[in-house]
Amino acid sequence: MNNSKVITLVVIDPAIRDFHLLEKRILEGMMPQTAVLVLEPDKTEIQQITRKVQKYAQLSDLHVISQGSPGCLYLGNSSLSVHNFNYYASQLRKWSVSNIFLYGCNVGSQENGKKFILRLYKTTGAKISTLTRHNKMHRIVGVGSWNTSDYTLIKPKLTALTA
Repeated sequence: MNNSKVITLVVIDPAIRDFHLLEKRILEGMMPQTAVLVLEPDKTEIQQITRKVQKYAQLSDLHVISQGSPGCLYLGNSSLSVHNFNYYASQLRKWSVSNIFLYGCNVGSQENGKKFILRLYKTTGAKISTLTRHNKMHRIVGVGSWNTSDYTLIKPKLTALTA
């Protein structure tokens, strides 16, 4: 695909079951104007994402599909969390996108999750959306709410982090 036409980047951790099927569907046109990066698990996963983000001038959305826990994204053989955030901050500042969607379970939940989302928002300037489960319902965390059928954008208010 022509780099100037890519507006969405989907990053997939190969630890996700059947990740190759998802990759195939996206590349077949499930998400137009989208590039896919399947991470190589070698402890440079954040660097891989940063290089790919910088490759596309018109990129607006970054989707990260990985495992997660409160305040932590598991990416290949490494992780991005509240505990190592400062180590990766200089690279994260290069993620010049408008929206970041995090699909790792419970990344934005609990206090560590809220801290993580706030730091990611302040570092990247992007609207952050993440998935958490509360009483079997998806709920607002960060600056957006997500469920499996739609996304509702909420203006970025740091007060939304207390949801």
